[in-house]
Amino acid sequence: MRITRDSVATLADVSSATVSRVYNNPDSVSEDLKKRVHEAARVLGYAPNTLAAQLRRKGTGTLAFVEFNKTGRPYYWGRFPSFDWFFGRAVRGVQKALGQSSWQLRFYKVGRKEELKALQTQCDGILAYDVDTREELSMFEGITIPYVLSHHLGETAGGCSVRTDNLHGGMLQGRYLQQKGCTKPLYITGYGESVQPHAKRLEGFLSVFPDAVVINTTIGSPTCISSILDQVEALLAREDIDGVAAVNDLTLFDLLMQSTLAVPAVGYDASPFSTLLGSKVASVDIQSFQLYEEATHKLLSMLSGRIEPGTTVLPCLVIEGEQQEQFLP
Repeated sequence: MRITRDSVATLADVSSATVSRVYNNPDSVSEDLKKRVHEAARVLGYAPNTLAAQLRRKGTGTLAFVEFNKTGRPYYWGRFPSFDWFFGRAVRGVQKALGQSSWQLRFYKVGRKEELKALQTQCDGILAYDVDTREELSMFEGITIPYVLSHHLGETAGGCSVRTDNLHGGMLQGRYLQQKGCTKPLYITGYGESVQPHAKRLEGFLSVFPDAVVINTTIGSPTCISSILDQVEALLAREDIDGVAAVNDLTLFDLLMQSTLAVPAVGYDASPFSTLLGSKVASVDIQSFQLYEEATHKLLSMLSGRIEPGTTVLPCLVIEGEQQEQFLP
């Protein structure tokens, strides 16, 4: 006996149209109904006919996950292999949002507006990964299919975007050190003039500690910490600093490996490696899983004809691998 959409609808005690929405527009269906349909499909061994779904939608049935070519920059975090985990978490968030829908996901890397425009004939919607410059944003002018921009854009990006709040993240770093009793912290950063997220993190930190010592260095380079190590150790020896924050985890880890740092410390990005240091450090988590899950839900909603506003997914503090409250007392 051939198992059809109607067979699933009968077993789940829902309409055939509901089964169709579960697979083609899951955001329009309640969690309870989705569970019933998926359970019935599992029992019957049903899988949606992707080709048929595409024909009914009169589209490609494909969503594009677009990453931009960022060559030529003096610094870009995404070039470091140690950040591959971030990309993985983001894709997991997309995967969860798509669930058992009939949508297919394809990956693209583009460097020019012409390449982005060409995707309009190859997909029905675009999830844009880490759009962080006005030049990249301008590439979307004239794009006629639904798209969602993520994740470092400011609030004035326009269109539908799901973004993090680096200013809030910097404040979390400051409040963590404040809670630890620090009054004279050091903040290590770099490329603040060209990397807007770095500038915002520092701004947030300075809103908590206006008189903090700030050291700029070549973040990400092999000589990043060695070039400032004598300066940091001199500050520690004179007791001019009693806590350390860094613009990202890798910079903080580099410092910890090269110095005898014994003061409270907090990084940024909640790298998986931070758990190896136990209670020695805290970190700020951008929550890339939740951010890209939300971006995907918005895109699916837009594909069903809705207009979606931009939203912010607040970063949170992570201590010993556990998420803390977003606002510390």
